[in-house]
Amino acid sequence: MSTKDDRNQLLSGEGRKRPRKERERKEKKSVKGVLGRVFLGIIGVCILIVLGFYIAGAVYFKDRFFMNTKINGFDASEMTVEEVEQQVAAKIEAYRLEIEERDGKSETITAKDIDYHYVSQGEVQTFKNSQSMFAWPLYIWKSISYTFDSSAQYDAKKLSAAINALECMDDSKAVEPKDAYIDFMDGSYHVIAEVEGNLLDHEKAENMIRETVDFAGAKISLEEKNCYRIPNKRQNDEVLVNTCKKLNVLVGTNIVYCFGSENEVLDGETVREWISYDDTGKVELSQDAVYEYVYQLAQKYDTANKPRSFVTHSGATVTVEGGSYGWLIDQEAETAELTDCIRNGYQGERYAVFAQTAVSWDNSDLGDSYVEIDLSSQHVWLYINGEEIVSTDCVSGNMSKSDCITPPGTYTLYYKESPSVLKGENNEYESKVTYWMPFNGGIGLHDASWRSSFGGNIYQTSGSHGCINLPLSAAAVIYENVYDGIPIICYY
Repeated sequence: MSTKDDRNQLLSGEGRKRPRKERERKEKKSVKGVLGRVFLGIIGVCILIVLGFYIAGAVYFKDRFFMNTKINGFDASEMTVEEVEQQVAAKIEAYRLEIEERDGKSETITAKDIDYHYVSQGEVQTFKNSQSMFAWPLYIWKSISYTFDSSAQYDAKKLSAAINALECMDDSKAVEPKDAYIDFMDGSYHVIAEVEGNLLDHEKAENMIRETVDFAGAKISLEEKNCYRIPNKRQNDEVLVNTCKKLNVLVGTNIVYCFGSENEVLDGETVREWISYDDTGKVELSQDAVYEYVYQLAQKYDTANKPRSFVTHSGATVTVEGGSYGWLIDQEAETAELTDCIRNGYQGERYAVFAQTAVSWDNSDLGDSYVEIDLSSQHVWLYINGEEIVSTDCVSGNMSKSDCITPPGTYTLYYKESPSVLKGENNEYESKVTYWMPFNGGIGLHDASWRSSFGGNIYQTSGSHGCINLPLSAAAVIYENVYDGIPIICYY
């Protein structure tokens, strides 16, 4: 049934247009619905695919490690606990310990040598349990790392045997260390370098090797671990160096003793025999040896109180004994000074310390100025600088009286006096003389104006009290030319 309005729409034509628009609207709505359902279906399928992939991944990683997982440095991605443990075991079974030795040598101990093997303590399983299978997508880009001390065991007895079998542990093939020491070569002392050797401290070496194995170390240097026995003293040892310096000062001594035209050389080779030293650096110079050396010099060069050969005015050689004239080394003082010289390494000429000296080393110590008295021929000569100044007869001590005999010997003039009065020991006589020249106690040269003749055999029975009686003129010349200390030699 149509209403009035409907009729009007139909009459006006609007009624015919409305059904067509309605149909178009319904068609569009239907297309949108289909597209929406398709889109939703696609989304649902994607969700199902992602969900399926996630579930599949969770199932896959239930017994496997996530991607980007490292265990003890190796890639354990997608590996099972068993596979990881197999790899750990394989690495342990491939274990080799390289033992670096002195002089560039090395030896090895292998896992097989000591029955070195992996024993699981559940560490890998613990790591796996810490990875929730549902969190696997997080580790597609993220990495994770685990470390543990591999649980390994070895046979302690086999390790000891392997260590003892090392060539470096064979003492018969080792060189023992030697201390640096001092030696004398080519005229001086030197510190000879130590010998390091390659002898091991067995106990320490074994402990270090065992410790390295305990921590799965791949290499050990016995040198770095100080396993070698070492010298107690090295070349730079302060005591050795200082001792060597002291010794070289001593053996640097080169003394040339001068005894007239003769020399005695004391050098380091001789001094070295007098030296001793110890490990504390104490250096000693034997005082006995120094004294003995000085003593031998005195034996050779002392002329005082010794017989001397003298070539007389006639060219004959006589042996003269008596008197105290001559060279006499002060052995105690010279020993002290020589000791100081050696300790300071003195080099150069040296003159000994003398308790008594002569005027010369030539002509039986008389030199070329002296008084010669031939008691047998009763004659006196005076030589000054090699020139004969006086030649005169004399009268010496009375040979018939033992206490008046003029003794032979070599003497020196004490002094000279003019005039003088001569007296006997008990004042038994008193003689005035013009020239008095004593040389041996109370014996001297003097003029004897009471005598009318000299020389010959007068002295045999009518000689003096021991003095040398001279003619006044000869005594005057002698007096004018002699001086204190001039040598006077008397002989028969």
